Amino acid sequence: MTQEQSQLIEYLRHHRFAAISGCAGSGKTRILLEQARYWDNQGLRVLFLCRNPFLAARLADELQGTRVAVFAFSALVQFILENFQAGGGVPLSRPGWEAPWSQHQTPSPQELSRVLDILAYVDPAEGSARYDAVIVDEGQDFELSWLEVAEAFLERLDSSNFLIAFDNNPLLLAFSPQRFYADLQAPVTLMRNCRSSGEIDTLVRRFHPGATLLGLHAGEEAALGEWLYHSESEMVEGVRQALLKAEDFAPEMKDVVILTAEAVPARQSKLAGLTFDSPRLRAAPSPGRLDWQVAVLRYLQGFGLLESDLSDDPTPTPGDIRRVNQFCAAYWVAHRRVLSQQRSDLPRRKLVWYLDTYGQLRLRWADQGKPDLAPVDLITFFNSPKWAEGFPPAHQRYRITPMGEFEKYPHAHHLPLADISSFKGLEADAVVLVVYNYFAGDRDQLLANLYIAFSRARRFLYLVAPATLQEEIFPVG
Repeated sequence: MTQEQSQLIEYLRHHRFAAISGCAGSGKTRILLEQARYWDNQGLRVLFLCRNPFLAARLADELQGTRVAVFAFSALVQFILENFQAGGGVPLSRPGWEAPWSQHQTPSPQELSRVLDILAYVDPAEGSARYDAVIVDEGQDFELSWLEVAEAFLERLDSSNFLIAFDNNPLLLAFSPQRFYADLQAPVTLMRNCRSSGEIDTLVRRFHPGATLLGLHAGEEAALGEWLYHSESEMVEGVRQALLKAEDFAPEMKDVVILTAEAVPARQSKLAGLTFDSPRLRAAPSPGRLDWQVAVLRYLQGFGLLESDLSDDPTPTPGDIRRVNQFCAAYWVAHRRVLSQQRSDLPRRKLVWYLDTYGQLRLRWADQGKPDLAPVDLITFFNSPKWAEGFPPAHQRYRITPMGEFEKYPHAHHLPLADISSFKGLEADAVVLVVYNYFAGDRDQLLANLYIAFSRARRFLYLVAPATLQEEIFPVG
C-alpha cells in the first residue's frame, strides 16, 4: 500500500462523506473495499454500487463473508422495480443478497422516478429500506440522476456515510463529479498507477492530461506490441499473432483478456466465437472437439444441406454419414447436367482433412496441389462414406468467448472477450486490444477508450488496430 493510499484510508476513518479521485490503477477500488469492510465490522449496513456488472461480480467475490450488498446500479434499479411496491417495507439490507445479472444499460428517467417513490414511501416501522453507508465506485460513469438515487438509499443524511471514487481524467468526466462533490473532495489525490509495469505505465500516462506520477511498477519489465491492419483478414491474423505472443508471455493463458473497441456488446462482436490453434495446444494431452459439423456445413450448406441434418455427436455417426451421402446423391441427380460439365480431380487425387492455423477443420489435396475445390469435387467427396475418415486428432483450441458464456462451450480453451465499458474497474496480466468497427468521428471518445483499455493491463499489452489510426493512437511499437 502506498503512502497516499494509507493517508486516504486514515482520512476516511474520520469523515462520513468523502470523494476520492485519481488516475487508473491508483488503488481507488482497493480503498473502497477496505472502507466497506471497516463499516461492515462497525455493524453498519453498507451498499456498494458500480455501473459495470462484471465489476460488481468481482466486488461481491472480494466482499464474501461480509454483509455488504453489492449491485451494478442498473441491476439494483431493476431489482427494486420487480420486487417492491411503494409502501412495501421490505428491508434492502438483508445479508447475502446477490445482484441479478444485468447488461451494461441505462435506466430510464421514469424508472429512476419510480425507485425514488418506492424509497420515499417505505414504512420504517416494518424494516428499513435504506443503508447506513453507500459507496460508489467508477463514479465518473454515474449520471447525476443516478447519484440522486444512490443518496436516497441513505438512512439519514445527518448520520449516514457516503463515499464516491472516480477517475479524474478529463476525457472520462461526462458531468465532472470533481466539481459536483468539490466540498467532499479528500485532500489526497491518487496520481500513481500501481497496476501497469514498464512501458505500459509510460503509455497510460500519455493518455492522462494530469500530472501523473511515475508508476509503482514503472521499473519492471513489460511486453508491448502492435499489429496494424488494412483488411478484416489482416485484423484476424493480427489477433492470432497477438495470442501467440501472449502465449509466450503466459504459457497457461490464465489471465489474458481480449478487449474490443466495437460499439456493440461483446456477444455481438466480430471477434466472438473466433477460434485459434497453437503448437502448445496441439501437443497438450487435453480434451477437445473437432466441430466436424461446422466443417461439413462450410462445404455443403451452399448446396442446401441444413444444420438440422447433422447430429451433435463428437464424431460422425452412421446416420450422419448416410444422410450426407443421400443428400449428395440427390443433388447429383438434380444437377447432373451442370456437374457433368465440370472436371473432377477425384478419384485421381485424394482429399484429406487438416486443421488450419485457426484450429478450423478444412479439406485440401493430399499432394498440396491446386487449392481450389470445384462443386463437383465436393459433391463427389461427400457422396462417399470415406468423407468421415481421416479426421486429425481432436485437441482444445483457443476460443474467444464473451465473459459469462464459457459454460456454453465446454470443450474450448476460453479467452474472455469484453467490450471496453464492460471491463472498467477490472484488470488482467495480459490485454489484447482490438480496435475494429469503431466510430471514427469522435477522437476524444476514442482516446478515452484507449486510456481505459491500456490501463487494464499489468504486464502485457498488444494493440491490433487499423493502419489509418497510426497517428491518432500514438503508435506503441
